[in-house]
Amino acid sequence: MTRRRPLLSLVAAVAVTPGLAAKASELSYTYVDFQAFSAESDLSGAQVPVPGQTVAVQTTDGDGISIGGSMSIGERFYVGGRFRTSIIDVGAVVTNPFGVTEADDNFDLIQSRFAFGYYRELTENFDLTVELSLDSTEYDFGSFAGENFDMRDEGVGARVGFRWNPRAPFELYGFAHHSPVGKADLAMGTFEADTSAGLGAMWYFFDDLGIGVDYVSGDVESVSFSMRFSFGDLALRR
Repeated sequence: MTRRRPLLSLVAAVAVTPGLAAKASELSYTYVDFQAFSAESDLSGAQVPVPGQTVAVQTTDGDGISIGGSMSIGERFYVGGRFRTSIIDVGAVVTNPFGVTEADDNFDLIQSRFAFGYYRELTENFDLTVELSLDSTEYDFGSFAGENFDMRDEGVGARVGFRWNPRAPFELYGFAHHSPVGKADLAMGTFEADTSAGLGAMWYFFDDLGIGVDYVSGDVESVSFSMRFSFGDLALRR
């Protein structure tokens, strides 16, 4: 509970700060984007599915795709979300009285987030954003030798971020996201709360069409390449 207090305190401070909302943001908060990404995972765990047999697994890397978007509500709020699915390699070592066997396969990682957000223009080209979200994470491993590492859970997360146009038609953005399903413990079969961070850049080569790249840290690190279709005022139109 205490790990959420800095985020909640900042949300409250933004909401009550006077004199910063003289005009609405010129950035678009209504858009759809598509991403292809590479992922890197370093999880490990072991189970004893039957007496005398141990299955130990180690995850590595993979790739995936995602779709996300946002819709502006009035001049200060928006709803948005993202769905990510990826296939990540996993290796296993099966140990029993007959010997040691190594095997390789992959597993499905599915993540989704539905958010309600608030944004405030601090300067002409710099917005602060805060969100509350419903986060869901699912690991679908299948089985090598009777073990079961599958996990799924969801919970309420919080995010603080920014969007900045240093000059048209470029945009830089970043965030810190606290999620109750941010870190997986394969040994225990449970999720732990964790805070991830992201940083990215977008270039709008047409008024409503941009391409970008971003990096997200956390339990599963990723580098994404995206294409965004925006609807509304963009930095390119200043």
